Amino acid sequence: MIGFANWEDRPALAALWQISFDEERRYANFFFNNRFLPENCLVYRSGNKVAAMLHLLPAWVVQNGKPVRAHYVFACATQPEHRSHGYMNALLAYAALVGTQREEQYSVILPANRSLYKYYAKSDYQTFFERDEYELSDLQMRAFASERLWSRAVLPPGQLNGIRDKALQNQNGSVLWDDVSFWFAVQNQLSYGGKLVCAEGAQGVGYALCRTAERDTCEVTELISSGNSLPDVLAGILKEMPAPLYRLRLPKNSGLLKRFAREPLPLPSSTACGMIKPLGGVSLEQLNVGQNAPYLGLGKD
Repeated sequence: MIGFANWEDRPALAALWQISFDEERRYANFFFNNRFLPENCLVYRSGNKVAAMLHLLPAWVVQNGKPVRAHYVFACATQPEHRSHGYMNALLAYAALVGTQREEQYSVILPANRSLYKYYAKSDYQTFFERDEYELSDLQMRAFASERLWSRAVLPPGQLNGIRDKALQNQNGSVLWDDVSFWFAVQNQLSYGGKLVCAEGAQGVGYALCRTAERDTCEVTELISSGNSLPDVLAGILKEMPAPLYRLRLPKNSGLLKRFAREPLPLPSSTACGMIKPLGGVSLEQLNVGQNAPYLGLGKD
């Protein structure tokens, strides 16, 4: 039976999270203590027990320069003994009905790995979002970074999210968040050992979400800047997250690095980073994406 979760389900849902994602309990606790709402969690019950779950996080998609309502499907999980029984497909279909009833026009999901793109395609999701990924050595990063002394800045969530909104407001198909959802995404990455680097000054305002990846690599999972703040943000990354190699995720075709390049840039690799499904008779053609590459971002993978 499919329905919404109850507050009393949290221990069972946290246990399912831990089993499915092979993580310490504290990461599940962070989500269920800070972002869980029963009305945004769908569960499939077998008997009286939770067999599968997914969460619908409120979001917006830019359509013709204006945000329209959507949801982001998060933390899909099924108990091992109930897998391959169609429970998750049923939950995804029910999520689309819920979204339509809430007058949401799109459902967005970021598959955890490449093989899951085919799985979600069976539920009518289409690969849609892209990003550019640059790999830069420490020396290449320093060629971009400001020579001014960087000092740690603490900026409020609303200001940071406002920078993001402004950067993406004309990029049809891109996903926007309210301030609460934005800050949860930031704090969620910090709970995994990541860092938030901010820069503010006469040159503009910017931020980067960073984490340590494999091979002594610092992965910048989101970098947004306004004005000429990028060199200051990069200087902060170098100071806060020293590493031999940096992998930067940027909105596709943003031209952000190119503006400040002092030497030829390595070519970025373009990669898919999320899927979308129109709801309630809406068509993707209504987004008028054109040559733009819609951006999901915020590093929820």
